[in-house]
Amino acid sequence: MISLMQILLNEAAGPTDSIIIDAVKNKRVIALYYKGDKETSPGWRIGIVPVCFGITNGKKYLRAWQTSGKTLSEVPEWKLFRVDRIRNWNVVGNKTATDVPDDRFNPNGDKQIRNVLAIAKF
Repeated sequence: MISLMQILLNEAAGPTDSIIIDAVKNKRVIALYYKGDKETSPGWRIGIVPVCFGITNGKKYLRAWQTSGKTLSEVPEWKLFRVDRIRNWNVVGNKTATDVPDDRFNPNGDKQIRNVLAIAKF
């Protein structure tokens, strides 16, 4: 179970691995403040359903379904977030995803995440 202190620390410094793994395994809906590669400023991504977390080439990544908020592409759609670019992470109340967000979800892994640390089970 995540403590209030962990949540408050998350808001200031981005999520820890254990916070991300908890969100993936428990299918928590989150909002995150993120600045992508090609963006000039960060923005809120909302209605995020994290489904896979892992490491590729020494960097941590989160595969998630984004329903709304800032993006350079369409929503709803699958997104790949670089964890070191997440500046704020908030669990949205007690909301959890009950169904696979999209039929392209691969329960066996992710082509872009080489070392999977956590994957959602729907």
